[in-house]
Amino acid sequence: MAKIIIGSARIDERGKLSGGTSGDNKQKLIPDYSGEVSLQNFYLHKKGWYILRFKGAAFAEECARAMERACNNPNIGYDQTQRGGILKYGTRATTKTECDCSALVRQCVKEAAAVDPGNFTTSTEVAVLKNTGLFLPTIKYRNGTPLYNGDILVTCSRGHTVVVVSALPRIQKESTKENLYFPKYSGRSDSIVDALVSLKVNASRDTRKKIAAVNGIDGYSGTAKENTMLLVLLKQGKLIKP
Repeated sequence: MAKIIIGSARIDERGKLSGGTSGDNKQKLIPDYSGEVSLQNFYLHKKGWYILRFKGAAFAEECARAMERACNNPNIGYDQTQRGGILKYGTRATTKTECDCSALVRQCVKEAAAVDPGNFTTSTEVAVLKNTGLFLPTIKYRNGTPLYNGDILVTCSRGHTVVVVSALPRIQKESTKENLYFPKYSGRSDSIVDALVSLKVNASRDTRKKIAAVNGIDGYSGTAKENTMLLVLLKQGKLIKP
């Protein structure tokens, strides 16, 4: 298996936690393995890792891509006191801004699943992310545990958090499995029902519940949050058929 690559917000340009200049002042190349926010080879943290794995494969892949964007974006640097900048500008930031490791993971989850889990630090991350309902039961990494694109790793006690950007894929390429996804929705409606109907898909509550289940949303009840998550996937062309 190819080596595992992770991404995270690491430290500012002076090796400090705060007080530096906005943006990534250490980035030299793309892909970036030297910046304040950058990629690196997987390592076993001295505090150990917990693994938070998305239920939905498409969300996992989008989370991995969001972290990769952030790591290669020279406008995103590290600063704990200005960590909220990433939440305003996102991983595609064109304005120089800042983040820390947990704020960056929060933004990656937001961009992947259209759900803001709320504020957390590495000491509260497991509880806060589990509360979203987006993740499988947390497991502890042990030597040789398989890691997948989009896995979120957080230290077993307060410390650091990263996203796996390159490991085992969660989903097959579309070309290898016909009819895996619904057609991509390009309309303007904010209603998952209207969007499905426009694609000539049965949009009954029963059908939506089945669609939700295979896309990592258990216990679907038709809430606005759940429907938004489905619509985001449909617009990306990544809503899996039941």
